[in-house]
Formats: sequence, C-alpha cells, structure tokens
Amino acid sequence: MIKVIGIIGNEKGQYSLVRLIQDVKKEPENQPIHILINSPGGDGELSFDMHDYLRGLNREIITECKTECASAASILFLSGNKRIAGCPIMIHNPWMQAQGDSEKLREAANFIEKFEKKAEKFYAEKTGLDISVISNLMKKETYIAPSEAVSLKFATEAKLTAMALINSNTNLNQKKMAERKGKKPNNKLMAAFTAFMESFADSANMMDLTAANGDTIVIDREEGEPQIGDPASPDGRHVMPDESVIIITQGVITEFITAPDDELEQLRAENAQLQEQLSTAQASAKTVEEIGQLNAIKIAGGQDWLAKQCSHYKPAGRKATATGGSGGATSATALKLAEIKAKKGLK
Repeated sequence: MIKVIGIIGNEKGQYSLVRLIQDVKKEPENQPIHILINSPGGDGELSFDMHDYLRGLNREIITECKTECASAASILFLSGNKRIAGCPIMIHNPWMQAQGDSEKLREAANFIEKFEKKAEKFYAEKTGLDISVISNLMKKETYIAPSEAVSLKFATEAKLTAMALINSNTNLNQKKMAERKGKKPNNKLMAAFTAFMESFADSANMMDLTAANGDTIVIDREEGEPQIGDPASPDGRHVMPDESVIIITQGVITEFITAPDDELEQLRAENAQLQEQLSTAQASAKTVEEIGQLNAIKIAGGQDWLAKQCSHYKPAGRKATATGGSGGATSATALKLAEIKAKKGLK
C-alpha cells in the first residue's frame, strides 16, 4: 500500500510526483496499486500530474481516504478505479498568493481562473454532474460526506454514513491549505463536524495505545510494533509504559525509540547497587588523619606495642587515722595543726 500523508508538493517533507513514482515501482506488478490518502491538499497542478501518471499505467488503481482528503488531494483520490471514502472529501475554488504590479496581478488572476475551469471540468467528467453544480459546490467550499460522495460519484463505496456539510465561508484566509500544514479548518462548526465524522470512522485497521500519562494514541496499524511512517495521532512526544517513545509529527510517526532491553535494565540495577554500597562506605569511612594514625601504630608494632607505651600509674589513696573523741576520722594535717597550736599556747 502506498501512503500519501501530508501536503502534496515538491518542498522538503511533502509528497511529490517523484516519490509517487518511486513508491509505485516498489509495488508488485501483478496486483492493484492501493493508495491511502490522508492529506489537506497542496499543489493542484502537481495533483493533476499524479492523476495522469497513475491513469497512464493501465493498472487497477484503488484510492482510499482516511481522516482528511481536501482540495488538491481530492484530485488524486479521483484517479482510482475503485475509490473508498473513509472521510469527507472537500472541494473548493483554487486560490493562490500573488504580488506585483497590476499586470502581474492580472496574470495571476487569469491563471487561477483557468485552473478553476480545469478543476470544474475534471470533477464534472469524473462524476457526471453538471459543471454548474460542481461550480456551486466549489464556491461554497463543500465537505462531502462519504455516503454523499458515493451518491455524487466522487467515490465508489463508503466506510461510514453521514450528511454532507457545506461551509459557506469564502474568506480566503480560511482557504490557505498550504499554510494550515495539515491542520483542521479554523472554523468551530467545521471542527465539530470533523470530530463527529472521525468518531464514526472505521477503526478496524486502527491500533489504540495508551501512553504512560493515560493519553490515547491512535495508529493506522492492525498489529505489530509502530513503525516510522505510520499515520497516527495526536502529534507530540509520547512516552509509553515500557519506556519506549513514539514521536508523531503532522499525523505521522517520525521517530520510534524502543524500550530498554533486559541487559540494559540489569546494568541499571547493578549501578544502583554500587551507588548504594558507595553511600554506605562513605558514611562509615574514617578520616585521613585517623587512617594515618592507624598506619603509624601498625608500622611501630601494632596494638601490643601501643599497650607497652601506655602508663599504668595509679595515685595512692588517702590513709585513715585514729578516730577523735567525737567518733569522726581525724586527718594527719589536722593533728599537725593541733601540735603547732599547743606549742604556741593557742587553743
């Protein structure tokens, strides 16, 4: 299956005719070419070139749209013999940005008018609708629901049923598909309608994953690990419960970092254990001065040598004397004083 994701154009990161040719060459020659489209549009002339290239292959072409198929992407969608509408198809009058003097602006106006007539004729031939009907739909920037797309011959089959919605806002700022870079129209009613349509979309081929923070990630894959290039939403960096990381940019997985393996987990556990042992050793470690003193004792002869160097002197205790008349102990100092007093006639 060939996946046309994002803006159609020749700029970096956009889906070009060269890339389509490369993708087609990778497809088996004996099988239909199945093209999945999720695009807000882009370069209209380039979409016509893609259409003409596919129709010139003389092979069965299956086109299927999911989530978004707007503006120039609808031209590519109509290249299929079998066209499966899984989301609304939007058609509108082409627009362009131009600057310069009056002559340059007239040239730009003539160019865009010719392209508008070309698109009207193309849609009319593909669907069998009258050009006046197509013109009216394009002027109103119409979102055609899958079931209505089948009725109007834009699609050959639908994956869901809903009413078509017409957005009558013709403000050019609302029509700048290239500037939106894949975002939904800046219109509250349109955003609500799109969310409603997506809630009914066929989810048989979708994988719902829950990130570590509880967010739900939807990936266009039935089974197996997510792969770079898979259509997915919402955009952002999503950390999964197993520590793997999925990065989604403009509706596509651009990076998938697998979870750490068992060997790495073991190394982490060993590192944590070593850190704990180091902390314990540091808590009970002796100072440099203490270690130096212990080494000096060991060199001199150890604890036996140290014991010999220590003094064992103990001071003598006081001796008791004869008891006095009062029955209390009399010290030698007291007797000496009494003798001195007696010689001097003192009492």
